[in-house]
Amino acid sequence: MVRAPAAGVPVILLEIDRRSEDAHDLVVKLRRYWEWGRLLPKDAAKHTVDLVRSRPDAIEHIDHEKRLWRRLYPPTGREGLVPVAFVFADTTTAKVANTVAVLEEAGRRYWAPRRYDTLYEKAITARDYRQAVPVVVTTLEQLQEHGADAAVWRRLGRAEADGRARQPRRPYPLPRRGGPRGCGGQAAPCC
Repeated sequence: MVRAPAAGVPVILLEIDRRSEDAHDLVVKLRRYWEWGRLLPKDAAKHTVDLVRSRPDAIEHIDHEKRLWRRLYPPTGREGLVPVAFVFADTTTAKVANTVAVLEEAGRRYWAPRRYDTLYEKAITARDYRQAVPVVVTTLEQLQEHGADAAVWRRLGRAEADGRARQPRRPYPLPRRGGPRGCGGQAAPCC
């Protein structure tokens, strides 16, 4: 477990894998972290315990402040459960890619955001990360070469990091060359 509040990462669970475990074993560990993030403390209010026992999905509606992990670790300042970092060491790029592919596919239930429960499903495109375990992966070699504060981390479900700083997104699109497009796709005023 790593705590670095000054770096914006107050809590992160760290898993170092020297390829001694199968990728599916890592999915089982991810499931255990997810289950642990859903536990209630022993002294939880009776009403809360009864609610969680009565409905399987009720824990998703219990605030994180009332869960066990929040008593052990400070808030992360981000949505979701305690983040997990998988650091792969002493392995090949192909093996890392295969392991990450298995984590992404077989572990999707634990790290992926869900749709918000709403009457207007098609109108709301935002995703709910509150019940997801944020998972990042990298290799020990990348950490040693670039440092932990470089763009060496890849979050499951996102494009792969390559060690270079990411360019900020533009708040508006650049104008097209040739002026505005008119009728027929030609650079002319609109008809």
